[in-house]
Amino acid sequence: MAGEEWARRIVQKALNRAVYLHDDNSQPSMYDLRIGPADAPQVAIECVGAVNRMYTETWNVGPAKGSFTLPVAGNWTVEISPEARVKRVKQRLPQLLLELERRGINGISHHHWLSPADEPILDEMESIGIVHASRYSADYSGKVYLTMPGTGGGVDDKGKGLPKWLGDFLRNPDQADVLSKLQRSRATDCHAFVIASFQGVPWNVESYLTGSLTTVPSDPPDLPSPITEAWVVGGVRDKGLHWNGKAWRFVATRGPGIADAAE
Repeated sequence: MAGEEWARRIVQKALNRAVYLHDDNSQPSMYDLRIGPADAPQVAIECVGAVNRMYTETWNVGPAKGSFTLPVAGNWTVEISPEARVKRVKQRLPQLLLELERRGINGISHHHWLSPADEPILDEMESIGIVHASRYSADYSGKVYLTMPGTGGGVDDKGKGLPKWLGDFLRNPDQADVLSKLQRSRATDCHAFVIASFQGVPWNVESYLTGSLTTVPSDPPDLPSPITEAWVVGGVRDKGLHWNGKAWRFVATRGPGIADAAE
């Protein structure tokens, strides 16, 4: 389901009002969704993704493709950086892993100094974007899995960091088009619908959106004009958040009317 259609269903169910897809490509720079008639919308809604595009693109052509087999003795897990070119990694990986096996090295990180003799290996890893490689205990079939660095730190289960992040995110110059589209809509109310993805938001926000979601944030967001309300959803939990101008509340992001085809 496209992000705009998912957002439309979420807002429609939460507000119990008919929400329409507005951007039909008939004009340039149209906002995404509306409530009310096209010539006099009561609410204009623009969807925006909080994404780390480089991370997502590398993930999709690398780890997301699953394991592959190389002519090496062991099975390996290889962590690559978001900046790595997966095609180049796969081209040079067989020689690197064979050299590690020849030297009896079962685990190595690009910043881990072993000995002067191993410096060429570390240089090679850095040049092609390999962060870590480890051989694991399994049937030796030359199977290789690509992974990528994760995030971590303290967990924010109360959403303390979300309001400030949201205001900063929507004020970022990258979102200038969001504000411009809503400004031109001349709607009474303007909403930003933010779809947060893995690695696309700071860890404290990610840990909250992927956590238990039992407590709404206590602070209001400082939203840039003309935005009056905001929605924030992730791709893991079955609920997200809506700031209605006065308070935060949880909204369903899955279930009848959203995951099915109900209108």
